[in-house]
Amino acid sequence: MNSADNSADHPRLLVLIERFHQIDAGMRDLPIYNPKVSIEAVGFRPFSGDALLGVMITPWFMNLTLLPVVPVPMDMAAIGKTVLVELPAGQRTFAINGDAVTGLYKAHSLYSPMATFTLPGQAAAEACRILALLMAPETVEPEAANRSGASSLDRRALLFRRRHA
Repeated sequence: MNSADNSADHPRLLVLIERFHQIDAGMRDLPIYNPKVSIEAVGFRPFSGDALLGVMITPWFMNLTLLPVVPVPMDMAAIGKTVLVELPAGQRTFAINGDAVTGLYKAHSLYSPMATFTLPGQAAAEACRILALLMAPETVEPEAANRSGASSLDRRALLFRRRHA
């Protein structure tokens, strides 16, 4: 498990990781399961004063995850609803997920399934790369784009507007 600070051993994150290890046993026979990928929490750090933000990697998905520091009780009516979250690189749509063990949290899909990851550490490296892009303020240089004749979309917009689901 990688971390930007001491959030890696935060009790809430440890509960989430353990829960995915429990779910893992029931996923192994599904075609979306990639046995070359391990369950990892990458780059979790404090976000907005009341949550931890990082990337959860499992053999079946990679999600940018916003985990409340104080558990939010399970609410089946909330599961699947979407919310916009403002990140330094711009807004992203997160789906509300959770269960009775983890409580509610928000997830933004980065990859699903995980078939493209075949080497050890490859998924974690990609998670670090994406997290760095999302946590860097969006920069728009209209003068440079106009001089080159390029579109006003920056590389983050091109990268994150495509879906892997």
